Amino acid sequence: MPVQDWRGEVGLVTEPLRRLTLRPDRTTAFLCGPEPMLRFGADALLAKGVAARDIRVSLERNMQCGVGWCGHCQLGPLLVCRDGPVVGYDVAGPLLRVKEL
Repeated sequence: MPVQDWRGEVGLVTEPLRRLTLRPDRTTAFLCGPEPMLRFGADALLAKGVAARDIRVSLERNMQCGVGWCGHCQLGPLLVCRDGPVVGYDVAGPLLRVKEL
């Protein structure tokens, strides 16, 4: 519940994204948050014509070694400690759609 005098957006991130006016060919978007929110936010931007390569997502994975040896932060072929944490949705999108990956 927002504080009483809050005047900002409240609700799902997809709602302000749907209302957003933008020029897809001149837009780069950065998304962070839980993986379902990344997927839905990216879908809203894709529907507006933003290319997947122009949508950058911040992947939040627990890391142990931090140098790509242990695989704890693995998302498919990506190791977040080595390849991320910010990657293009053209790379991360298909991986984020795999259940329990």
